[in-house]
Amino acid sequence: RGPRRERIEAARAQVAAAEAAVAGLDALLAHHELRAPFAGLVTVRHREPGEIVQAGAAVVTLLDSADRWVRIYVPENRLGGVRLGQKVEIRSDTFPDKRYEGEVSFVASEAEFTPKNVQTNEERVRLVYAVKVRVTGDPGFELKPGLPADVELDAGGA
Repeated sequence: RGPRRERIEAARAQVAAAEAAVAGLDALLAHHELRAPFAGLVTVRHREPGEIVQAGAAVVTLLDSADRWVRIYVPENRLGGVRLGQKVEIRSDTFPDKRYEGEVSFVASEAEFTPKNVQTNEERVRLVYAVKVRVTGDPGFELKPGLPADVELDAGGA
C-alpha cells in the first residue's frame, strides 16, 4: 500500500519550505560577504575571522596596486621642465641598485611652502609645487607606502 497521498503532499510542502529557507539564508549570507571595491594588496588586517564587525567598520586596509604614487616638490625655477605624462625614474634607499619607472600624473597649480618633513630649514622656506608621480614599474610591490624615494626627472632631477 505505501504512504497516503496527504502525507506525501505534506512531505513535499516541508521540502519546499526547507528549500525556501535555504534560499533565504543564502541571500542573507550574500549580504555578509566582504568584497573589496578594487583589486589590491592587503596591507593591514584590522579584524580577525569570526569577530563581530559593525557596518562600515574597517576590516582591512587595501593598497590599490593600480594607484601607487610618490609625491615630490619641485621649485618654481624648475617647474617648466615638468609635464603631465613625463616618464621618470624612481629610486629608494631600501633597494639602492634598483630603478623603478614612473610618470608625472599631477602638477599643482598653486605654489606652497615646502612641507615641514623636508630636512633643512633652508629648504622649508622655499616655495614649491607639489607633483604626483604614478609608479608604473614595480610589479613586485617593493616600494611600500610611506617609503622615502628619490625621483629623477628628465628636467635634471628633483
